[in-house]
Amino acid sequence: MADPTTRAENNDDFSPIANPVETLYLAYCDILGFSNRILNDFDKTLETYRSFGDLLGGANFKNVRTTIYSDAILITTASLKDILIAVQSVWFFALSNDFMLRGAITKGRYWEQRRGHDLLVVSDALVHAVKLEKMVGVPAVAIADDVEIPDIYWLARFEGGPFATPLLHFRDRNIVNPFNIMWGQSAKDRASLMLVENPAHKDKYLWFLALHDAIVNGKELIPPDVLKRFFEKGMLKFTPGRLLDSGT
Repeated sequence: MADPTTRAENNDDFSPIANPVETLYLAYCDILGFSNRILNDFDKTLETYRSFGDLLGGANFKNVRTTIYSDAILITTASLKDILIAVQSVWFFALSNDFMLRGAITKGRYWEQRRGHDLLVVSDALVHAVKLEKMVGVPAVAIADDVEIPDIYWLARFEGGPFATPLLHFRDRNIVNPFNIMWGQSAKDRASLMLVENPAHKDKYLWFLALHDAIVNGKELIPPDVLKRFFEKGMLKFTPGRLLDSGT
């Protein structure tokens, strides 16, 4: 019989210290409505999910690690930019298939190890994200308050417009922008249709539609303190008669 100690030394998959603890950005997202869809039409929903698998092989997921279990998606990476891009791509998949997302992005310690078909994960960032996701209450991927967001991410709103920025601030939350330049009105139309088909969840869809209206109406949608700092530093110029607010 082989010595299990020797086996562990020769195979990183079985070594308890093979992988280090990392400090990573982590997104935990729930695909809303997936459970009901899988119960009502398993085959069609499975085909939709297979197409999602193809999406994960695209350029927007090259620098992230993704784990999916049914309607739960876990994304990790060392880059804030990469995790925002990845979550925006998941938003595109969700909306194009008449789903919505609820989730959270955190930053913290993360350790994982794969042993054959098994995955072991220990992470305070994951615990934080799961708790925050349960508190969000609307179709949004919220960013934890303790995640530092460099000003360049907020300035993107003024450089390319609100559909081009990866982040928005809406009703006291920093969230991942569910829209993009090519996916604005179409996303609103799908949300409006989902509202008609699911009146029991109308408050969630109305929140999403209000976010879209805030964008098209020219709201700044960045934190008030950040906006104030931009003006004080001369990074933005005030236009008389123009109302500046964060979309609240």
